[in-house]
Amino acid sequence: MAFRFFITMLYGIVITSSFFHHSAQAIEAGQYYYFISEKCEPRGPQTPEERGAVTPDVMLFEVVPAGISDYFVHMNTDALVHYTEEGQEYLTRLEEEQAYTAGGDNSGSSNNIHHDFMLQREAISLKDLISTLNSFSQQQTEKGYYYRTILALGDERARFKAVTRVRLTESGATNRMLLSDYSTSYYRLDKTGNASATPFISVDHNALMRKNIHQYNSPFNAYTTTHVCGEKWESEI
Repeated sequence: MAFRFFITMLYGIVITSSFFHHSAQAIEAGQYYYFISEKCEPRGPQTPEERGAVTPDVMLFEVVPAGISDYFVHMNTDALVHYTEEGQEYLTRLEEEQAYTAGGDNSGSSNNIHHDFMLQREAISLKDLISTLNSFSQQQTEKGYYYRTILALGDERARFKAVTRVRLTESGATNRMLLSDYSTSYYRLDKTGNASATPFISVDHNALMRKNIHQYNSPFNAYTTTHVCGEKWESEI
């Protein structure tokens, strides 16, 4: 089913003061593959042979340089195995224009560096929202959530602000980054075009990607409950 694709607005690159503070720690560009960990701390077998035997070969995302201090992220939408082909392609198209920002999180004793990618920020109609949701997860839990939420709306002329974002968080370990967020949220717009402070409906692509990495009875499923970490692939040659 064809989708009406609205070209996203390309936002100016905003580099926060926190980013300049951490500018020496640029992202390591490359492909990041899933590895068994707890917030990027290795878990499970640690010898290369044992680790390779139990770790699914899943590329999570790729970071690509795009000029000085700028990057693009490409998500592996093929890993969203319960999405339709149209849904996977839709998310991939959103990556064509994206805005990158970075900053530090100095709360408490942590000093994490976050890399944020805005893939979509646009107004859409209810019809477009329904069409898009129909292309996302085909599992009954998610489809039931979409259906119940839309059914309770009761306004066919409703419009929404669609926001799709990715956040990567540096782990402190070389060549490893936490996939902190990959989601789309839809905020209802009022008559003046202002968006609600809370999403009308949200789709957590990150969670839906994580739940299919291991078999349901794998002892390593516990490590994908809330986060997954990507490790940069390095050629052995």
